[in-house]
Amino acid sequence: MSKIAEAQEKEERIKQLLAQRGYDSLIITRRDNFAWLTCGGRAVVAYTSPHSPVYLVLTPTRKYAVGLSMDLPRTADEELVGLGYEPISLPTFHKTPEQVALELAHGRVAADDPMLGVPAINAAIRKLHEPFTPQEMERYTIACCESGEILRQLADWVEPGMTERQVFAYMWYLYLQRGFEGCCMFVGADDRIRRYRHAVPSDKPIERAVLLAPCASKWGLHVPNSRLVYFVEPSEDIRKRFHAVATMQAALVASIRPGVKLRSLLDLCLNLFETLGYPEERHNHYHGGPTGYQPSYPERCQDPDEVVHPNMAFAWYCTIAGVKNEEVVLVSERGATISTIDPTWPTLSITYEGTTIAVADILVRPST
Repeated sequence: MSKIAEAQEKEERIKQLLAQRGYDSLIITRRDNFAWLTCGGRAVVAYTSPHSPVYLVLTPTRKYAVGLSMDLPRTADEELVGLGYEPISLPTFHKTPEQVALELAHGRVAADDPMLGVPAINAAIRKLHEPFTPQEMERYTIACCESGEILRQLADWVEPGMTERQVFAYMWYLYLQRGFEGCCMFVGADDRIRRYRHAVPSDKPIERAVLLAPCASKWGLHVPNSRLVYFVEPSEDIRKRFHAVATMQAALVASIRPGVKLRSLLDLCLNLFETLGYPEERHNHYHGGPTGYQPSYPERCQDPDEVVHPNMAFAWYCTIAGVKNEEVVLVSERGATISTIDPTWPTLSITYEGTTIAVADILVRPST
């Protein structure tokens, strides 16, 4: 399937949704939906904003890309070629993209954000993201593989004495070099690993250990991932804690197969905290769930009707104070596979209910 055919399939999903909801036109304002609909396109000026500088307007008969003259040309040239959007480039200090998008939309209009003052149906649009197309699954596999490679490179580079902020800067560089965008980029050293689940990088020098925990995206697809590096032999307590989170990861991966309820996966994770001896940790972090054009959708695991299906992705955040194991798991008709472990990274073999899963271990690397 070509990019054009993939985009047409997604547009057909939108048409069916609009018909079901009684709408005629849709305005896409969000970067995540832009990336999905354009098969990995980047619509961005401010990386910290969820909104695209270029709006996509889908009517019953035409498609428009609306943006200011400083934003529309690049987006049209580099992200929308062949997709059939009519470019509408607006001069500054005249009509806004919001005004023009609303003028171009026909009939009853919906949008993916309430900012336009028309009905917002983003929750329904997000459901259209799945199942991922075969091309999306290929892109996701590549992004996961590259993230694993980056973390391996970063882990081999980092040394005691470096500050968390220095490591964060190099982490950012490595991801940007491979075409990723940063989202949540955490680096924690030593006691900060145990104290903080979200260790925003500081000027603290690394002494014995560092937790590398980025969540970057490529083609709009998010890859939450973490690796724990020790420069001395970890204590027995840390080994025990890490084995617990590795067991959680393995149990979840072994249990994911089409038809399984997402709520049952969350219950399994919560029960394992008790079984493994850490009941107090059940509610100290989100435990993850489906991922994709957002880092995670943990709320979906509380929906009793949601089930696993082929061509979706999960990101499980298995964490106990002092340790963390985060991976992206891609689902096919046969089941789930951890896709973010570099083949050179040490692993633990964990067997859960007859299925053995290789889970990323702590990397013990004496400093040079």
